[in-house]
Amino acid sequence: MRRFLISLLFVLIVCAALTSGAEDFKAGNRKVLTVDGIEYAFRWCPPGEFMMGSPEGEPGRDNKKNDEKRHQVKLTQGFWMLETEVTQEMWESVMGENPSEFKGPRKPVEKVNWEECQSFCQKLSGKLGQKVQIPTEAQWEYACRAGTTGAYAGDLDSMAWYEKNSKEMTHQVGQKEPNAWGLHDMHGNVWEMCADWYGSSYYEVSPMTDPENSTRPTFPSPLPETEKGSIVVSCASPPRVCRGGAWDLSDGDCRSAKRGGFYRGSRNCSLGLRVILIPSQDQ
Repeated sequence: MRRFLISLLFVLIVCAALTSGAEDFKAGNRKVLTVDGIEYAFRWCPPGEFMMGSPEGEPGRDNKKNDEKRHQVKLTQGFWMLETEVTQEMWESVMGENPSEFKGPRKPVEKVNWEECQSFCQKLSGKLGQKVQIPTEAQWEYACRAGTTGAYAGDLDSMAWYEKNSKEMTHQVGQKEPNAWGLHDMHGNVWEMCADWYGSSYYEVSPMTDPENSTRPTFPSPLPETEKGSIVVSCASPPRVCRGGAWDLSDGDCRSAKRGGFYRGSRNCSLGLRVILIPSQDQ
């Protein structure tokens, strides 16, 4: 009997180890992967629900534009988000060149377009042996908020490089305070690309569960092209979403709910990216 009980206990332990997975990680858990001698630190963002968008009257919100309607969102799959924006040393080691205007190995890469970022994700996936991609808009805001519900995930001056303190340039990633999940520079420094097409009324029809605006909108898009500090340029293509604001923008443009847009051919010194890892079933 004793031998049977020991064998049964061993089987249960093995089964528990095999079935335990990403759901066991806590929000903000950190893991570091190394590629070409460069460390990529990721933070765990667990499955969960949150209120996406902003309430009317939030300081900095454009109520006339009304593209930030507050609504509940559920994300059924957790993901690992890069702790910082993709740096120039990361980009150059994968792509072999550095197009950035504000040079510095630990500064965020900028002046990259959509196709180049897709190529970066594909090549980095091959190097890591894991799927790397641009986050959806919902994944980005969920990670940015890290459980908060206000305009920012903390004190903006402590967390962001923006118009008030940037001295008209980008800065090394990771110098400002992170949010509650350990993510740096979610506010300011450079705009970060998202996978969704931009639609000013998308929140009116978006699904509650795992939303992603994958339907190419009819051109021309209603996204304004005359906003101060806008990265939008005239181009024969609808825009995609970018988030987080940038070094050259006001505090209102760096809010957790702020939605910007960029065209796939755009190159701008205030536009960069951050990537996520999607855990596979066997992980």
